[in-house]
Amino acid sequence: MQLWIKCTRYGKAEPYYVNISLVSGMSREDDKTILEFVGSNAQAIEVDETPKEVLALHLGASAGHGV
Repeated sequence: MQLWIKCTRYGKAEPYYVNISLVSGMSREDDKTILEFVGSNAQAIEVDETPKEVLALHLGASAGHGV
């Protein structure tokens, strides 16, 4: 599922759109992390980062603790 959020910057009249995809699951296979996405056209992708690195990248450095 992809969500498009319409945003406007303070003092600017022109909107811009942010695309967000929801991750439904994350698993590990050998040295790859598998991200599974939500939705009717859902797909899975492989990334080289560990789950801890993926969370830290997207949620901040403190999110990686305890994973």
